[in-house]
Amino acid sequence: MADTEVTEVRRLIDGLRRNPRTHPYHGRREYSDRAREVAVALAGMLEAGRAADVVPLARRAVERATDGLLHIDDSFGIIGDDLRELTGLFARACAIAPPDAAKLAAWLVASRCDGPGWPDFAAADFAPALGEAGLAELARLVEERRSEGEPGSWAVTWGVSGLRKELAALSGDVDAHVEVLAQEARSGRDYGEIVSVLRKAGRDRDAEEWVRSGLAAEPSSPWADALREQLAELLLGSGRGDEAVAMYREVLERRATHSDYLRLRKAAEQAGQWKELRGWALDSMRERARTGKYRQVHLGELISVLVREDLADEAWSTAAGEPEQVSESQWLQLISLRESGRPADVLGPLSRLIELGVEQTGDKYRYPKAIKALRRLREDYEHAGDAAGFGMFLAGLRERQRRKYSFIAKLDATFGTEGSYALRVKRKVGNSQREA
Repeated sequence: MADTEVTEVRRLIDGLRRNPRTHPYHGRREYSDRAREVAVALAGMLEAGRAADVVPLARRAVERATDGLLHIDDSFGIIGDDLRELTGLFARACAIAPPDAAKLAAWLVASRCDGPGWPDFAAADFAPALGEAGLAELARLVEERRSEGEPGSWAVTWGVSGLRKELAALSGDVDAHVEVLAQEARSGRDYGEIVSVLRKAGRDRDAEEWVRSGLAAEPSSPWADALREQLAELLLGSGRGDEAVAMYREVLERRATHSDYLRLRKAAEQAGQWKELRGWALDSMRERARTGKYRQVHLGELISVLVREDLADEAWSTAAGEPEQVSESQWLQLISLRESGRPADVLGPLSRLIELGVEQTGDKYRYPKAIKALRRLREDYEHAGDAAGFGMFLAGLRERQRRKYSFIAKLDATFGTEGSYALRVKRKVGNSQREA
């Protein structure tokens, strides 16, 4: 019975082979279903106490799926998730029935350094199976790859680097962990990881030195904001709120983004200084939107700040003053905030967005979107006490877009003859004026 089950699971696993000549889009769902079927079978064997049988089977499944992903489109990551589940089952089985530690270490290194970038695994998941001797062998193999590998290659830059960091974390030696992270540091993100390790160990002073080093080394890095947040937490936690506020104030003066404003507000609130700073911060955002470079960008940032500060009327008037400089998404946000209390105000902006949307020829959903927005506009006209006004707008829209036959057909299907009378009157008046 046991041999029969193993044979059946092996048959399922062999179904994960992927013909390289098969179209990448073909059979993706079926492949995922098969991978899940294998996972269910392996999990059942684990529950039945057959971990020793699962180890080679799970490894075989991981290798089959790893190779299969080379020949299948997995843009949505579904099969990648299936592979992670299979890898997790392999790690669980190894922990219960440890295989040869040296061979497992070699497999982990080869998978990480010689594979296509998957399977994704954590060395910590295999640590129970490796034991001290296996972890030592894993470390030896990693250092061997580091010394013999080609500098800048995938294997060294990502494979070896990642395993070195994971092994250092498993060691429990904070200084050794930090040393490895420093050796492998390539961006502000790595500095942030060092800071996190030191803070977790209660070494805030050392953490502050590292976060300042990271900011000095890469002041314009995409990770600089995250480093500043770590520094602000350290400063606020040690009673130096003034320094945290000063840091974020300088950033706001330099960039003036919505996120910069919120970070300054958070730090100032914690330091008990926001009441005095709020007016200055708002004025700084307003000034940048009026006179600074990239006014359109800063106008959007100002509107986002005003919305967050519950200054909805000012946000609306700011957008209404330069409607063409405000993005569609921001207009929709402002309309949503405005239409329940002041429906008449949103008629013009929403009508404009509808007209612009119909002209977006690159959007194949532009007509359904326009129909949905028109239903919303009709409700706003009704709430504003001007139901007839929607008919006039619809008539004008039909006239302006009369050559878009597909769109006109959708208007007819949704709104019937609504607006048709207004259109006939409009045309009759126009003809009378031309005859006169």
